[in-house]
Amino acid sequence: MIKAGKYNKLITLQARDFEREKQHNQYGAGTPIWADVVTVRASVEPIQGREYFSGPFQLGEDIIRVRLRYLPNITRKMRVKYGDRYLEINSVIDSKEEHRELQLMCKEGEAYGKR
Repeated sequence: MIKAGKYNKLITLQARDFEREKQHNQYGAGTPIWADVVTVRASVEPIQGREYFSGPFQLGEDIIRVRLRYLPNITRKMRVKYGDRYLEINSVIDSKEEHRELQLMCKEGEAYGKR
């Protein structure tokens, strides 16, 4: 049994909208356009943070675990919008293949942008 009280944050899962990208820019270049897929309640847990140098720049990166009730068709090609923050999904874990809860292992940082 999963207790509903631990899902105390509101997140939105987004996917790239390639059709709108093609219409917006016919030459194949440009910024990605993201579309909301679903808004759900979740648990957002920071796991690890680090800073590193990339060339002359100092960058930061956080690893965050997002837990939510099981939803089909959630992939690594999506991203999580949490408030005004965007998290890149690195892996989607269905614990014990029970289809009860998904764990999304995400990264956030300057290197991943805010688009």
